Amino acid sequence: MRVFARKTLREFWTNHSESEDALKAWFSEAKNSQWESPSDIKNNYPHASILPDNRVVFNIKGNTYRLVV
Repeated sequence: MRVFARKTLREFWTNHSESEDALKAWFSEAKNSQWESPSDIKNNYPHASILPDNRVVFNIKGNTYRLVV
């Protein structure tokens, strides 16, 4: 996966410091992933929600935050 807006993540965790470690972990996993289908994502993130138009909602920090990508 190619992540275009790491700056947006960084700005968010600057304002919500408790999310920093979880977002960095997600970013690292997503950047190094080879997801080819929604089932590949669900294998790694069983609580992720697959939405229309190729969007996914990831639960971050035990569902304290939700990341829509």
